[in-house]
Amino acid sequence: MIPFYSFEKIHDSIKKELIEKSAEIISSGNYVFATNNFEEEFASYVGSKYCIAVSSGTSALHLSLLALGIKPGDEVITVSHTFRATVAAIEYCGATPVYVDVDKDTFVMDHTQIKEKINNKTKCILPVHLYGNMADMNEIMNIANRHNIPVLEDCSQAHGSTLDKKHAGTFGSLGTFSFYPGKGLGALGDAGCIVTDDKEFYDYLCKARSWDDNEIGFNYRMSNIQAEFLRIKLKNFDNVLKEKRHIANEYNKLFTYVKTNNVEHSYHIYPILCNNRNQIIQDLKDKIELKVHYPRPVHRLHAYKSSYNLPITDKIAFHEISLPIYPGLDYNAVINGLKEYFNDNPTSLL
Repeated sequence: MIPFYSFEKIHDSIKKELIEKSAEIISSGNYVFATNNFEEEFASYVGSKYCIAVSSGTSALHLSLLALGIKPGDEVITVSHTFRATVAAIEYCGATPVYVDVDKDTFVMDHTQIKEKINNKTKCILPVHLYGNMADMNEIMNIANRHNIPVLEDCSQAHGSTLDKKHAGTFGSLGTFSFYPGKGLGALGDAGCIVTDDKEFYDYLCKARSWDDNEIGFNYRMSNIQAEFLRIKLKNFDNVLKEKRHIANEYNKLFTYVKTNNVEHSYHIYPILCNNRNQIIQDLKDKIELKVHYPRPVHRLHAYKSSYNLPITDKIAFHEISLPIYPGLDYNAVINGLKEYFNDNPTSLL
């Protein structure tokens, strides 16, 4: 059976270096407060002035919203088709998420719906670059600038993604990344970061992640060992992206559900839409491990439940299946297995 994800090829070539770096850090006795080398290198990679290393993508979102001054009574325009951390961070601040639907072709924020949601309580627009595809940041920034509203980009799945050659996270005031192990650029545990060009945000975030003396701070630091692991993996990341994009191009010969519109997609996830999703996953389980992202959109989860009408979000949530995509994948076996199945069950594809 082909697993949904494997770290084997990504880690095999750097395993010796990871082990040596682990031993070096253990011997040093210095386990926190030394993430600056990674911060400089990741900032350079995405093209931002500053990077602030933190403990997770969730803490990155929370701190960024606080840096923007989001507080109870404020509204943040975002999407429900995302991992729940996007919305949880808004709730942590006591603010209210205001949802727009996603675009039917790109599966990310539909910028045409933003304007009607803006009012005097709107204090942030928070697009999510889901699956590695990017929202139309040029249009979103035009809207935000006209209304003087800051933009925070959730790039948790968009490491290496660019729009018109400009990296995800560098359009808005702040961009957040998750380095959860399964992400395109993954740590060997939880980790995240924030990127920005604003020195005031940078200064605030550096203090707030680690028990600031002047106001309530947080224990949101990244450990040194994760920072060093990420430095090693960042050196090989372009090769990872190259392989994933090659696999995606092969999949695209069979399926093209997501349009990219001038985006260089990083393919954290490769989604297709199907009828009888659970049956397909069950029928293929001995050949190919398939996953679902995300079967219940955030606005339908018990903790965040609301009455929004988001038809495209609901359609994707009900029909989406994620295909394996990672370096070293036997993608021909995946393609042949899917081709055989859908030839025998042609109504299964939406």
